[in-house]
Amino acid sequence: MHRSSFYRPLICASLGLVSHAVCAALQPMTEAPLASETELHCHFNRDTSTDCTTTYRYTILKPSGREMLSRIDFNYAEADAFEVLHAEFTQPGGKPQPLGEAQIDTRTAPNPDQGFSREKQTSLAFPNLRVGTRVRYTVREHYAAKPLMTEFHHALQFGPSAARRDRFKARFSAERPIQWRSELMDDFTVTLAANRKTLDIEQKAPIYLNYINESSKAYIRLVPRIEVGSTLDVQQYFGGFAQRYNQILAASLPPESAAAVTAVKDLPAAQQVAGLMQHINDHYRYLGDWRASDRGYVPFNLEEIEQHGYGDCKDLAILLTAMLKASGIKAETAWVSRGDVVEALLIPGTNAPNHAIVRAEVAGQVWWLDPTNPIFAPGQTLPDIQDRWVLVNNAKGEVREEHIPLQRPETSIRLDKQVHYDKHGNATTRATVTFSHLPLMQLSVADRGQGATATDQDICDNFGREISDCQVSRPATAFVLPEVYTVNASMTDLRALEKLANGYVYSDQSLKEKWDEVINYRRNGQLADLYLGNPETLDYSFTLTGGKMHKPVQGCRVHSPWYDLELDGEPLDDGLRYHYRLIQKVRWLSHDDIVSAPFEKMINDARACGEQVHQVVQLSSR
Repeated sequence: MHRSSFYRPLICASLGLVSHAVCAALQPMTEAPLASETELHCHFNRDTSTDCTTTYRYTILKPSGREMLSRIDFNYAEADAFEVLHAEFTQPGGKPQPLGEAQIDTRTAPNPDQGFSREKQTSLAFPNLRVGTRVRYTVREHYAAKPLMTEFHHALQFGPSAARRDRFKARFSAERPIQWRSELMDDFTVTLAANRKTLDIEQKAPIYLNYINESSKAYIRLVPRIEVGSTLDVQQYFGGFAQRYNQILAASLPPESAAAVTAVKDLPAAQQVAGLMQHINDHYRYLGDWRASDRGYVPFNLEEIEQHGYGDCKDLAILLTAMLKASGIKAETAWVSRGDVVEALLIPGTNAPNHAIVRAEVAGQVWWLDPTNPIFAPGQTLPDIQDRWVLVNNAKGEVREEHIPLQRPETSIRLDKQVHYDKHGNATTRATVTFSHLPLMQLSVADRGQGATATDQDICDNFGREISDCQVSRPATAFVLPEVYTVNASMTDLRALEKLANGYVYSDQSLKEKWDEVINYRRNGQLADLYLGNPETLDYSFTLTGGKMHKPVQGCRVHSPWYDLELDGEPLDDGLRYHYRLIQKVRWLSHDDIVSAPFEKMINDARACGEQVHQVVQLSSR
């Protein structure tokens, strides 16, 4: 099934720390549970409202196809209109039967997790579905014009789907000339009328594209997509919103916000920003209110936001911008597409961004601030808005495109672990871990969400396979994160070594297991790209005592475009000390990279390097 978007609202979701997976091979067409045909006609009216009529046809091919059609939901805003023009089903060998009125239900849609809305939901429930049943329905939808929106912008994507797409045909028409841009649309015919007011899209042949057995970190980043709009000019799309934002910013700060600005006025700029971010975190929560109207890109005014004590991304972003400007810090509101995957900007229209943030200039540096997050790391950009385009609104209401850079691979975890073995292979372990950057953010978010006790247990579990007597000492985490944060831990590991015949074996699991995922990727013929998160450097030092190691650690160096690994070691009278640095340079491993010969060489070299610390240990008898 295709993905269609007529109006992409500012999603403004909270910080996501878990990757989304696209669910190592292409599934055979013979296993498709459902076959689909879609015919769509949408007309863009001069006021930017849109009228669409769509006919859907499905044939159930496998038992699981019944569940896919068990209930078909349509959500739409209260100001929009939705109508089922026709719905019928045909059993194998039977005649078409209309869907009864009792199987068409309209009600208020559930509110989103962090917001109020008055959307409606109409659902279709076809009875007696079985393999071979054909379902057909036609719906008419009217999308009302959004506040201050003067241009139309629409996006279609044809990503992986469990349904076989046998036919797709779309027509877009408008009162003014249509502009369009596409990517990977070779399987479609795209025809623009001579007067440029009608655009036809038709699939050339049946397509079944479904990926199976991919990694939990896998994404299909590039899919066929096409966008249509009334212009290619970003100012035409966003100029009206930019002017409205500046009108809101021109108002005086409400009392609590003004007091917060006064409280930090004598601090250095970086500390002022931290103080204002802390103020928003303490006094506001992320909660969208779309009950009165679909505000689209338009925030509440500053006084309304302060009265509410909550807001969505555009509300909190404009409040933070106003407070920063009142503090003498240059700040501008900005719109971005938030998430692990970001698509190239085909048309800079209102369907492209999904989130509002703040661009601030602090002590000669550009900071990208997101006040919807549960943590704040001064000077750092959160991973879900790195390495992508952003649309920035200046004080004159001019909108420009910038690029948020990728973070450098700074050291994010520094570990010093000291292990002493007794004669039974158990180990007394003491460790100091210094966190910064993304791991520190994740630690603080975990404390906030589940409490420090649960997080301490997670920390302990990462030190071995059978940990007991674990004690963790660390300061409380807070909303504003320090540059570095230190955790001390002590414990007994009852499986520090593996018993082997008459001896014991030591291996470093962090080095041993690091490459398992990409090795399995290559072995299983997986196809998607793997998301790694922030570029980072891990710096680990180990001191092992209480036994004699059977071989020295010579040291090694592995360098590649993706990872660098540096390992050094030195023998001790009763053990071994070694140190390694693993530098991850990229956010993504593409399929082409992973299956390439240079990548295979990097894996083999890194595994051979890591094998140097694999030791047979002769324990002391004391």
